[in-house]
Amino acid sequence: MPPLEADYDESINNSTDSVDDHRWSKIFPKCVADSNMSAAFMKRAIYVAFSVILHRRKILPDEFFSKNYITSKMSCFLLCFKNVKSHAISQWLKACGDAVQKKHLKELCLVVTKKEGEVEAVETYSLKFHYYEDGRVAAALGTKYNEEPSTPFEKLTELEYKGTSSVRDQLVLLVRSIIYITQKVLKPLPPDFAVNFRIEYAEGTPDDFNVDGFADSSKFYTLPEDVQSATLGHLRPGHHGAFMDCSSKYMEDAYKAESDLKRHLDGIASALGYDSNESIYQTMETVNVSKDSKQYITPEKTKEVESPEAVTVKPGESPIVAPRKTRASGRSKGIALNFRQSPYSKTRSRK
Repeated sequence: MPPLEADYDESINNSTDSVDDHRWSKIFPKCVADSNMSAAFMKRAIYVAFSVILHRRKILPDEFFSKNYITSKMSCFLLCFKNVKSHAISQWLKACGDAVQKKHLKELCLVVTKKEGEVEAVETYSLKFHYYEDGRVAAALGTKYNEEPSTPFEKLTELEYKGTSSVRDQLVLLVRSIIYITQKVLKPLPPDFAVNFRIEYAEGTPDDFNVDGFADSSKFYTLPEDVQSATLGHLRPGHHGAFMDCSSKYMEDAYKAESDLKRHLDGIASALGYDSNESIYQTMETVNVSKDSKQYITPEKTKEVESPEAVTVKPGESPIVAPRKTRASGRSKGIALNFRQSPYSKTRSRK
């Protein structure tokens, strides 16, 4: 069964909280209010968002993608199941979605580095997750000084679920954000670079739990201090929350990027009759992006990971590295080390 094919029971969706769009319901649940449907939506949203990034940023060649409609008004190019290599990447993303369903995933990040195996990234697309107890926002137990603006993640935790149609709008606007920032804001990537997926587990994840396709590593990623970061959008189905941001050396001004992006999305939302939703942009309150909103991790030790086997590719094609499905032994306990790094990696040379 293709990773995107809807395989859930729609009988529970006979409510007013639903989206009546045959294109949408071919991929996503008509209603995303309950825990199972919320998780099903998140799985497919992960696949859609990272497919658009890989295509629009020209990280993978066109033959890895096929045109799909996610609503009756919007189409985009998603990883193609008929292509063996793109299907494998889809399966890795599906495994991450399964981890979200179990509430074991804290962050999924597409990391671009200058060379394979480097810790410092030149560009990242990070999707961070939050899990709502019984679908409700928890009461705040602390206070913040007025001069301290909330981080994007704190804003996410305070968002209420507003119905499936609102979630559809959020996904459409997230995809539009990705397209805009990759086409209008970011400078092109250099001729040579490396890319892989890296994940961080949520607190309380069992030591013996593994996401299929991801191997143990003591390396997550770091960002240069002068890197610019912009929030692309958020998702808030019934029992889950996620927001995506982009950090890049090829972004000149995060404040201008987010301001232009918000103007662009407001126009799209107005034209489509969509809800533009609450903003959780990073730079709307201050020009300087808070360092607390980024990951600065210095591993205490380095653990060697067996090198994956490279897949044979044709000249000029992006090489994909096949993952080894390894199991953890002596898993690191430190908070900063509680993550995995995917053996999926590629280096692209452009002419």
